[in-house]
Amino acid sequence: MLLFCGRRLLLRIEGRSMQPTLEPGDRVLVRRLGSNSTLHLGSVLVTWHPQRSDIRLIKRLNRIEPNGLWLLGDHQAESTDSRQLGTVATSLLIGEVVARLTTRGSEQDR
Repeated sequence: MLLFCGRRLLLRIEGRSMQPTLEPGDRVLVRRLGSNSTLHLGSVLVTWHPQRSDIRLIKRLNRIEPNGLWLLGDHQAESTDSRQLGTVATSLLIGEVVARLTTRGSEQDR
């Protein structure tokens, strides 16, 4: 029900930037965050790409700076993140990953 109330998003992972935490094909449940939400270092966040408004990024919060969020992928060699993009404005923040719904290695994934 919450998915349909706009409080949660269900997204599918497409890239390898968050391996081994998240694999391509995994589905994640994202809790939308408001402007007053508390952010925690180490959280996995979803934001809009700062240069391409049609792309969502999923990255780990490494630090909070006065001008935005420093977000890093878990798999550095596969990630476009704050090392290339710089800080990401908090206004681009969509939400926080609260669950991974795909079970790796299950019979239905083979």
